[in-house]
Order: sequence, then structure tokens, then C-alpha cells
Amino acid sequence: MNTAPMDADYTPRYIRLARLLRGCIEDGTYPLGSLLPSASRLAEVHTVSKATARHALQILAKSGHARHIESKPHQVIWRQARHAENLR
Repeated sequence: MNTAPMDADYTPRYIRLARLLRGCIEDGTYPLGSLLPSASRLAEVHTVSKATARHALQILAKSGHARHIESKPHQVIWRQARHAENLR
């Protein structure tokens, strides 16, 4: 018998955070060229560990939504038009 609640989300927290941040990038909350919050700030705001926040930022870098510059926060590099071209 399954006793888990129907709305339980077993997706790892770093993936949920990466999805949230990706959504904020895609809806313009974090526009092209802006800096994302640091892993420390993300950890504090979203009540996750710094490692979880760093992992989420790494996912955004791998997906082409952000880039990491040494000793600086991640910068948004995703553009709506570029994403649309990739879908064709």
C-alpha cells in the first residue's frame, strides 16, 4: 500500500531549484547579462545547502542558461530568440 501523499515531490532539491531559476531566466526575472544570486544567497533564501545551490547553478551552466566566471556569480547568457531557433 502506497502511503505517500498524492502531491509528494521526490525530485531532488537541486533539480527543483535549477528549474525554478531557469523559469526566472526564461520569464525575464533575470534578464540577459544579469548576475544570479550566489550559492550562499540561494541556499539561504531557498533553505537548501550551499552544495545543493551550487549543483543547481552547474545545471544552468550546462543547459546554456548561465555561465560561471571565476570568482564571480553566474551570469545569465540565455536569450529567448536563441532558444526559439534551437527548437526549429
